[in-house]
Amino acid sequence: MTVKEHYDNHLGKFYSWMLGDFETKVIEQQKYFKSHNIQLVTNGVALDLGCGNGIQSVSLARSGFKVIAIDFSEQLLYELNKKSIGLDIKTIEADFMDFSIIPYSSFEIITCMGDTITHLLSSSEIEKLFQKSYGLLVPGGKLIISYRDLTVPLEGVSRFLPVKSDENRILTCFLEYFDNFVLVYDLLHEKENGEWIQKISAYKKLRVSENEIITILKNCGFEIDSSETINRMVHIVAKKTEDIR
Repeated sequence: MTVKEHYDNHLGKFYSWMLGDFETKVIEQQKYFKSHNIQLVTNGVALDLGCGNGIQSVSLARSGFKVIAIDFSEQLLYELNKKSIGLDIKTIEADFMDFSIIPYSSFEIITCMGDTITHLLSSSEIEKLFQKSYGLLVPGGKLIISYRDLTVPLEGVSRFLPVKSDENRILTCFLEYFDNFVLVYDLLHEKENGEWIQKISAYKKLRVSENEIITILKNCGFEIDSSETINRMVHIVAKKTEDIR
């Protein structure tokens, strides 16, 4: 199953519930942006690739940015549009690697967060994404990414990861490791008419290390502002120092 099929048929229906309170997440994201000096400097236009339900898009818009938000999930873009009334956010339903549909030629900030880059099939695709992003950024512009480093495999029962639960839903992930990717099974138990119903779907996530990502960024011309792990997610801020391309 492709990533898009997984979201359309399974994960997209409970993705926002899985993430937790939207407003809390937006406030956390705004604090991260502020602590890493993500603010309007030049043209004030931001691009959010794989925007999901809009945590980064709304955070940037509240900070004054004009935001282009791209995702392949109709469901998540619908939720984002409901949450962003009055904010300068334009949503586009598309593959985030399709830069031909982007309505601006330059951006001050590009975000690709929430594990989005692991949806790509190879490190070469990640390099293409970074190259395209570099070309769209103004000098001094920043690319901000976050993802889960899956290069160290879990073993045995530790591969079963409890994600979230309430009185009507229980979500567990199971990880099956291969050389270059992990097959992620989302196991959802949902109560319907008083009975628990099991719903399962699986999709691939790329295994790529923090060092490999940093090397690719530098090879594309970026300078690394910061790299850190927050709640088991790698966060990297990379800066375009000058327009040499």
